Amino acid sequence: MDSQFIDAGDEQVEDLGFDPDLQNLLLEAVRGGPKITDAHLQILDNDYLIGGTKTKVHCYAPSLDAHGRMKPEPLAEFLFQRVVEYAIPRKSIEAAQRTFNETGSPAAIIKLHAQAKDAFTDLKKSGEGGEFLLFALAEAVFNLTQILCKMSLKTSTSMHYHGADGVYASADSDGYLNVYWGESKLYENPTSAITDCLKSLAPFLREEFGSGATNARDIFLINEYADLGNPDAVAALKRFFDPDHPKAKNLRLCGFALVGFDSDKFPQAEDAGIWKEIEASLKAEIPKWQAHVGKRVGEENLSIFDIHFICVPLRSVEEFRKVFLSMLRGEQ
Repeated sequence: MDSQFIDAGDEQVEDLGFDPDLQNLLLEAVRGGPKITDAHLQILDNDYLIGGTKTKVHCYAPSLDAHGRMKPEPLAEFLFQRVVEYAIPRKSIEAAQRTFNETGSPAAIIKLHAQAKDAFTDLKKSGEGGEFLLFALAEAVFNLTQILCKMSLKTSTSMHYHGADGVYASADSDGYLNVYWGESKLYENPTSAITDCLKSLAPFLREEFGSGATNARDIFLINEYADLGNPDAVAALKRFFDPDHPKAKNLRLCGFALVGFDSDKFPQAEDAGIWKEIEASLKAEIPKWQAHVGKRVGEENLSIFDIHFICVPLRSVEEFRKVFLSMLRGEQ
């Protein structure tokens, strides 16, 4: 077979007619370090398969401290410390790391941190804390690789990025690429959060690729700005998004969704609680969340798609949002 060249960002990579081990390349791009579930989120229930669908529901809750208090700051701080990983393309991080290794000066890394913070919206009702939770779980817990660093593509902090809340991927040994369109909602009410989250996610899965599709802009951006830190991985990835390439028929559209919502099961500020009691109270609520997820998956005609749906009850969504945004703005 004649070889040709594929544009992989700033480089052209020779297409030899076969794929490298794409799954290994994708896993190599997953950032390491502590998992959010190591200390900041407790697993309530995992891998619950909604009957008649391919949707799995996962439930997590914030951890209590040693005195039984529920503080939003540790969770927000954990996310804030990963602002560069989430918002800055890998090649920019690698360039800053090379500069540090060569000069010993952290100036380039500090600059990236400032750029990352500036990428976030200044809207008071921002949902970007939910997108950040989605990212922290996608890479470290679910081993899904972020393939598009969308925050670096924003043109204004006074508005949200139009498109999916994240784009992640994994590859199967049978030659399929699973692309996970991310969607997150932080609402007071769990029913409203689940309803609107799946309503927003549905077009990304149901619509055929095309210029008028909901996912059209993100598909274009993946082809232009796919961020994996490895030209071979980018070239292999792009074949699946080329409608004229044989690999296109092996592209699976999947969903990765998260809702955060208020729960009165947690102790109020400065009050102490007992985790076992809180856990039992939260677990008693889970069947209602699962049932509504199942109802909405059916109503949105999403039963044939692989979806990870994550529920995160919080003491107060507004409290978490304010703490997270204040860290981004340097107010703490």
